[in-house]
Amino acid sequence: MNIKNVNWLCLLFVLLPLSLKSMDVRENVDKKDIQNTIQSPYFEKLYANTYNSLTERLDEKGYLPESLTGAYSGMFPRTTGAYVLLLLETEQQEKAERTVNYVLKTLEKNKIEYVPRVIGDNYNIEDDQFQIDAQAHIILAWSRLALSRERTTFEDETWEQMRAMMKFTASRAFFLYGHWAIEPGLVRNIAFEHSKDARMWDTFDLLTQSFVGAALADMIEIAKRQGDEEMAEQWSHKLRRLSDGIKKNMTTNHYGPTTYSEMRLPDSNAGIPYNGLGWVTLSPIAAGWEGVDHQILKNTVQVMNEKLLQHSNGVYWMPTDGYPDGTFSNEIIGKGIGWEIVFAANEKDYNRLSQILHMIQIVNDKHPIYMEGAWLQGENYWQNKRLSSEDIPLMKDTEWKVKDAGNGEQTAWWCWAMACARKTLGLSAEPKLTK
Repeated sequence: MNIKNVNWLCLLFVLLPLSLKSMDVRENVDKKDIQNTIQSPYFEKLYANTYNSLTERLDEKGYLPESLTGAYSGMFPRTTGAYVLLLLETEQQEKAERTVNYVLKTLEKNKIEYVPRVIGDNYNIEDDQFQIDAQAHIILAWSRLALSRERTTFEDETWEQMRAMMKFTASRAFFLYGHWAIEPGLVRNIAFEHSKDARMWDTFDLLTQSFVGAALADMIEIAKRQGDEEMAEQWSHKLRRLSDGIKKNMTTNHYGPTTYSEMRLPDSNAGIPYNGLGWVTLSPIAAGWEGVDHQILKNTVQVMNEKLLQHSNGVYWMPTDGYPDGTFSNEIIGKGIGWEIVFAANEKDYNRLSQILHMIQIVNDKHPIYMEGAWLQGENYWQNKRLSSEDIPLMKDTEWKVKDAGNGEQTAWWCWAMACARKTLGLSAEPKLTK
């Protein structure tokens, strides 16, 4: 080997460590590779910092502030659903009960029968808007907690309140089933808080169907052990109706194979399909309940990976939202990333897991705790701008910007995903660096 070749090799070994973050992740990744990545100092620290941030901000009453940066005020009951599922994975039932009970006490003290959008730190209500998906999150949190242990005093004391809440949620005021044309067998959400267009939507969305279905499935079991066979039978009937409604009206062949539809928009009839893609179409993963065959979820993720997943500057990133016309948002969302992690871990898709973890390390690198979301900034590109495939080659000098690091909802879902993935990989659900 001549001296010129030796010099080039030396230069290569000097530059290689500096260029690793800009390189594509490798293919043919196996389980051991993912175990090593998740147990690396970077991910152990990020997971521990984020998990500890969530568990330490819960006060003695059970109040959980949504934001550390002031981006959002109060406590969002919708976050409680994710937070409790995380705490159950790490066997923190006492904290889970405390925060669910805070929501229920807030309803009692304010003499309301539904879950409001935002509550305050003294059992007060900051925003009384009704979002039925948030209500389903609370019911699911309560029921999953109940089913994680034997029958308790807390379950018995709050059963009637939760029974009434489930009855209200599954009533025909919202769950439109029957023989009328306006009844597609789905639950209507009149204020679905969507990243898409950053607004509320009046819609039949997949997230609401998934969480109401999951809540019904759990509440049926609890009704049986509470000796309420009549309620269990009514809810079983409604669960079958909801499954039928999802199969008939929340699936589509728009992309080729049968996938989930993101939403169905009311039109004074049974509604019209909105065949978008994004975090909403991953909702069955988070809810832990699928109203139809698992293959439809697999098809949905496959289509998202083929048609929505983007690749720029060595990073694979899944946009928060994809639109029916093929455009997509210039943003990624924390919970969607988490739900992808759970699916990839369960399906043993280690290549996709490697891509996701590599992306997190690049995007979230400057922040000690996990993000709410991020976007590519620069060259006339900004947060949540709608992009097409033609934009990607033009975004070479854009930089990732992170928003609201430590956000309650997004970090709770991501920590839940990490706990689930770690358990699937044979690791402890709880981070090693807990305080």
